[in-house]
Amino acid sequence: MSAPTQYVCAGAGPAKDAVREPLRRHVFFGTALLSTASITKLALQCTLIPVLARLLGPQIFGLMSVAMSFVLLANMLSDGGMGAALIREHKCDHELESTVYWLSVLIGLALASVVCLIAWPVAVVYHQPLLLSVMLALSPILIVSSSLCVPNARIIRSQRFDIFAIGDVCCAVVSAAVGLLLAFAGYGIWSLVWQQLSFWATKAIWISRSAGFKPARILRLKSARPLLRFSANTLASNIADFVSKNFPILIVGGTLGVASVARYAMAYQLTRVAETVVSDPVNLATFSAVANARRRREATEFVITALKILLLVLLPLFCGLALTADLLAPIVLGQRWIGTGPALAVLAPGALFFCLYRFATGVLLGKGLSGRAFKLTLLTGAATTLGTLLGVHAGVTGAVAGLSIGAASVAPLYLWSLARPLNVPVGALVAAGRTSVMATAVMAAAMLLLRWQVHDAVAPYIQLILAIGTGAASFIAAAMLLGGREIRAALRMLRNRSHTENVRQPSAWPFLPTPMDEAEPAV
Repeated sequence: MSAPTQYVCAGAGPAKDAVREPLRRHVFFGTALLSTASITKLALQCTLIPVLARLLGPQIFGLMSVAMSFVLLANMLSDGGMGAALIREHKCDHELESTVYWLSVLIGLALASVVCLIAWPVAVVYHQPLLLSVMLALSPILIVSSSLCVPNARIIRSQRFDIFAIGDVCCAVVSAAVGLLLAFAGYGIWSLVWQQLSFWATKAIWISRSAGFKPARILRLKSARPLLRFSANTLASNIADFVSKNFPILIVGGTLGVASVARYAMAYQLTRVAETVVSDPVNLATFSAVANARRRREATEFVITALKILLLVLLPLFCGLALTADLLAPIVLGQRWIGTGPALAVLAPGALFFCLYRFATGVLLGKGLSGRAFKLTLLTGAATTLGTLLGVHAGVTGAVAGLSIGAASVAPLYLWSLARPLNVPVGALVAAGRTSVMATAVMAAAMLLLRWQVHDAVAPYIQLILAIGTGAASFIAAAMLLGGREIRAALRMLRNRSHTENVRQPSAWPFLPTPMDEAEPAV
């Protein structure tokens, strides 16, 4: 057997420089390629969602949303939080990897059994007998997901984000094709079930063939014990984050019915666009940067710069979504989904806060502050759940408005908690969004003026095109006028002064093709 592979710090001198430059290119271009792949996946979803929405209708989407809420909640538990802990482990041998792998698989098997056991009570509570068979069919996802814990951790440590992009596109294409073919063939909800199963099957094949990890028959709990505290806090944080976003589905379903769940879930899927294309790649790179940086100053510079870029994209995107939701929903989804427009408009602010909170959580986890991350996500979940409960009596739009207000209420806590480990004043974090806030205000004024001028004068789809074009042009012009030099400097810093100067990299691993992030596929 070969010697155990361990992570070591790169040495000094020419050898260090020879390693540093290729790795820097891998991280920057890999992250950019991951965003490009997300845009490709978005294009597929923009084709897929309207077609499926028209073919299947709100009732079927509502049933699937309820079933997936339970499956994805269990999926959050599938690796026991050890994946993130393994990424931060500076010395990692094959014994530890194998132990984590088998523990994760056992957890996945147990969770799949639990989902099967609760399927019948859930079907009874929601008065939907079909939920029983749907949840049983989806339960194997948990076993597959748990088996990917170690390969994902390996690849994130080696920072080959470009291969994440390949996996994203492959899984999106296969699952979209399966879902569309079965929907056109009249399989109803089973087209969505097989879409999910094909996504995870493709993902498992890709990871198994590309990660190069073969677990040994070793299960030594002692070797994994140092990971348990961090993994427990990480797991709890992930669960709280999931509950804050998905528990409202169960509240809406239990109070207003399955059709109302579908409208909320569809609005949430549309807001996931920004998270998939922009937020997830940036969060992945930021977590890796902070976890592996040797000096606080350079990690802080990277975080603030990444926050500036993130806000420059997310603020105008969500503002534009809120201002055009009434046009977007019926055009994209069809007239049966017209009630989704108001829900989408009031969900946009909450979705913006969720994206920013995930960024902050990634920084805290990278700093090893998993306990603080858990407390924040727990408070967020409590605030959004309370807001949803208070607003649900006003219908779907009221429930979503309550969720957004709850999400906004904890923003000061995130600012304070992020400023402390970065050793910067809260004002420095607020200032990171100065240019984006002012440019977004200009964009909003231009879009509102345009819509006021052309209201009822042109067809809705022309209004939508004009609003998007006007908003994009006005935002870009305002941003470059107000902070063009700052924006160019931030982009140069991410490209040329990457955190990879201080990355601890595997000494013996090749750069391997990787799986994509453990985000749930969009229905």
